[in-house]
Amino acid sequence: MKNIIFLLFLSCATLINAQSFVCGNGDETPVNNITPPPNFTYNADNKYVLNVKFHIVYDDYGVILDELTVNGQLVNQFGENEIMEILKDTNVTFNPHNIFFKYKGFDISYNSDVTNGLQNGTSISTLGLHDYNTYNIYFVNYTHIGHAYATNGNTWAVFSFHTMNDSSRMQVLGHELGHCFTLHHVFNLYNTTQCEHVTRDVNSPLYNANVAGDLVHDTPAQSSQPWFANCEYIYNPNSTDCSGEPYVDIIPANYLGYDPYSTCGFHFTPGQVIRMRSHLQSPSMAHVLQTYNTIESLYEPFETIPYGGTIIRSISDNGDGTAEVCRNTMIKHRFQKSFDYVFPDVNADDINTATINDLPEIINTTYTFNVQINQVNPTITNEVFVDCNRQPFCQTEDFVNGLVISTKDLGSMNITIQELNEIQVKDPELFQNLMNEYYHIIRKETESGAVKQTVIYKY
Repeated sequence: MKNIIFLLFLSCATLINAQSFVCGNGDETPVNNITPPPNFTYNADNKYVLNVKFHIVYDDYGVILDELTVNGQLVNQFGENEIMEILKDTNVTFNPHNIFFKYKGFDISYNSDVTNGLQNGTSISTLGLHDYNTYNIYFVNYTHIGHAYATNGNTWAVFSFHTMNDSSRMQVLGHELGHCFTLHHVFNLYNTTQCEHVTRDVNSPLYNANVAGDLVHDTPAQSSQPWFANCEYIYNPNSTDCSGEPYVDIIPANYLGYDPYSTCGFHFTPGQVIRMRSHLQSPSMAHVLQTYNTIESLYEPFETIPYGGTIIRSISDNGDGTAEVCRNTMIKHRFQKSFDYVFPDVNADDINTATINDLPEIINTTYTFNVQINQVNPTITNEVFVDCNRQPFCQTEDFVNGLVISTKDLGSMNITIQELNEIQVKDPELFQNLMNEYYHIIRKETESGAVKQTVIYKY
């Protein structure tokens, strides 16, 4: 198994100087500024809701080539469960900063050339999967730069499957999406011709934290591999900026650093949060605006699935061993992971609460109901409309058993009963084999328990 999670790791458990993954160079690509719409005003309390879609790219054989563990389980294919875990972790990372992600589904494709590392600078966003109305998250076996990468200020990021392991998922998601929101590496030494100086005294002639390094004041100047012990920076007089000033006061586990996962707790600084939110207020690329959704969209199910209820409206024998069964239509409302929900007024058979780890479904409620999301606002609810005026839900079902009751005269106690097994009930010669000059009650039952009963007199 390839070890792509840790590049350096000292044996001393209390001493940390490691890279949890390698982020590609695409994150430092210059972007073109645009003028934001005139009605786009700044509000420090704005909640930003961003559509997100996931793209799974397998090799031609449909498997993940490297070992992957999600929630302690070894997996060799991605599906809804894995995607929902990733979506949950993404929201847990950014929701405290009033940035929310609305799930817009996932797709699966098979392309060995793509999933095993694009070459020649080809952009994965040009391969026909990209949705310009969402943030696009791609998963591949191997990336051609680093183990994950994103373009600064743009709306897509690429991850190797292995970086989605339990131990690294939160850090990698926060790191690359931080790039999407215009954050640079905290050790950024190559984005500008100016070396970032250690001083944070804005009155010092050496102060340049606002124009050098990662352009954020409250992320200390640092090398790409600072040393920590027990979540505190180990001062090294030989580790200095370009003016010879030693680095100081470095906090471990910044999302835009290369520290390994740890109990120190990953974080964004307040200055990084301001930079991300400023980007969303006035995005550096015009199509970022196309990904925005409303707060109300978070309260809506990401999927509604019609299904048959308990009331049978009609049942028709198709004459081929099946029946067309039409029932009252019910709707299954499915809500994404990520949030603590309250459903205060649903049917008693439905759930009333759900946590960020749940994938809640409201399946019995036939009337408009309310939803509360604690991460958005625990004091308000929004309605989910339920349409009660629906056509019947019809589906084809196999007959599985039945019986035939036969009598010479109606009302007579002299009857015969023939039980039908699954083969007999589908027999196209069933009618022809019935006795002539008899009344027959033919009762057929489908796999769901729907009963088709016919009374005939055979001449």
